[in-house]
Amino acid sequence: MRDTVQSADPFEQFVLLAVAELETAGETPAHSYHVTQTAKAHLADIDRQPFGGVERQEVIAALGRLAEKGLLVNEQTESPTGKGRPGYELAGNPEEVLQVLSEIDQFRPYVETVRSS
Repeated sequence: MRDTVQSADPFEQFVLLAVAELETAGETPAHSYHVTQTAKAHLADIDRQPFGGVERQEVIAALGRLAEKGLLVNEQTESPTGKGRPGYELAGNPEEVLQVLSEIDQFRPYVETVRSS
């Protein structure tokens, strides 16, 4: 898992960290909207030089790539209106993901926030 997390691009790592935060809080499987809102809430916590803001379409694409890499599990869930929507959760242990991402300077403050909540 470590190599796969490290090989993800910085935006994918940021999205993965948002999913790890939601998983730690018991809020998974999470929909792309929830992941986007969670990531946006932490933009100030990171040095985001490698990427700009957080747009939902970019988050959806990153979630798909992370699932293809085996870092996320895509689970069909039902929306309040009864429509099937993909929900995402970590394929592995959240602490392992947090440990790998804490070794990347730009994500360390966000990881500390997740661990302290």
